[in-house]
Amino acid sequence: MRISILWYTPSPEKIISLAMRRCYSTKPIEEILKELDQKGPEYWRHLLELAFRDKSFDVIEHFYLELLVEGLAKADVADLAINFPFMQFTEFKENLWLVLLNARTLIELWYDDNYKYIAESIVREMKNANVAPIFVSVAFAGD
Repeated sequence: MRISILWYTPSPEKIISLAMRRCYSTKPIEEILKELDQKGPEYWRHLLELAFRDKSFDVIEHFYLELLVEGLAKADVADLAINFPFMQFTEFKENLWLVLLNARTLIELWYDDNYKYIAESIVREMKNANVAPIFVSVAFAGD
């Protein structure tokens, strides 16, 4: 199976941090964004770690990935579509798929014994492309 990242949410760690802060703040989004910019990536890491510690996975859903996946069988796609309803699939040709998923679904795939290999391939490609390095280190560091 070969995976290519076509698109992802810009500044995903900052977007997740914004969602995390917005849950507990009445400040306008512009003020929260200014605060996030001032405090920088280490603060974003802190907020991501809090989200994982508190199991606040809804904020992680704001990070999307669009992938080109080659070598995924139709039977696997059908099973994935049933078991992971927040994944979207478009077939270009036999065993070549455009796949859209959010980061929460990626985490769910990671902990599914049947489909961890897909999550591992996506995370490997994220590391190779330097996509969301803070998120990757927080979400998949212990595994």
